[in-house]
Amino acid sequence: MTLEDFGWNDRLRSLFGLFQTDELVPARVVRADRGAARVETGRGPAAAVIAGSLDPAGEAGPPAVGDWVALESRDGSRLIRAILPRRGALARRRPGAADHEQVVAANVDLVLIVESLERGPNPRRIERATALAWDGGAQPVVVLTKADLCADLEASIARAGEGGPFCDLMALSSVTGEGLDELSNRITTDTTAVLLGPSGVGKSTLTNRLLGEERLAVAEVRAGDAKGRHTTTARELVVLPGGGCLIDTPGIRELGLWLDSDAVGLAFPEIEAAAENCRFGDCRHESEPGCAVLEAVEVGDLDARRVESFLRLRKEAENLEQRRDATRRYETRARERSFGKMVREAVKLKKNR
Repeated sequence: MTLEDFGWNDRLRSLFGLFQTDELVPARVVRADRGAARVETGRGPAAAVIAGSLDPAGEAGPPAVGDWVALESRDGSRLIRAILPRRGALARRRPGAADHEQVVAANVDLVLIVESLERGPNPRRIERATALAWDGGAQPVVVLTKADLCADLEASIARAGEGGPFCDLMALSSVTGEGLDELSNRITTDTTAVLLGPSGVGKSTLTNRLLGEERLAVAEVRAGDAKGRHTTTARELVVLPGGGCLIDTPGIRELGLWLDSDAVGLAFPEIEAAAENCRFGDCRHESEPGCAVLEAVEVGDLDARRVESFLRLRKEAENLEQRRDATRRYETRARERSFGKMVREAVKLKKNR
């Protein structure tokens, strides 16, 4: 394969000019797992490690699957010296108590929000994933798997549509092949798509079907509750036979928002449109007089459940913003104290000379 098969193009070639030296070559991160990375330079995959510090012209933080990097070979090792500026990224709040960003995939065009028709799609989870996709600069597409195991296909599709009423939606079966061609046609050359969904919805099985070979490990869901077992342990990028790249991800139990509160509205365009007619420009659509959103709910023009989800996700994003602001203030004060201490010690040293 050539680097062009992985999405290398004139735009990236121009960006790489920032790092152009005889020692550095372009590469794309195709796998990331617990701090390790595998990259593709067009000559086959190779293991790589991150250099002591990334070039300040590149992206901060560790590289993610889908990143384009500047790679240096030294003494038989390959070092990631810089990350090229990303064209969008799918990011969530890292699971746990600390509020840190976790980039799930970089430089993606499509976010395939995968839900199982066997266990029933979750509209609220679709809404969260849709918000993250739009905020990351990618187009969300709702992919409903296991159509062959669904007793009431029409009702299940309608339920999924509650969470993504303005997204493209497709139902398919990796067993019968129904809908696979439609999905494959969406992932064209120069397109990178990422699969996003919980364990057991069939992401790895779907990837294998699109590849035309059993490359990724799969496992049956648990009997009784249809919950999946983790078979994918690392994010991995593969090139599809018809062109385009697909990123498979481990099942995500927690999809914490990592976006500004204003970005939540991207997943609820019908609410944003209605809000333009509110009496007050800063209306929060909770109990204010003259709220066009609440009035639309009363007359049935807006789905009350969608409005409840919008308000809940906006509150979550606002809380995150407050915590991030507090963390930045704390870090700023810590740097100021450290600098002040350094200045006092320098003055004291000068006096003692």
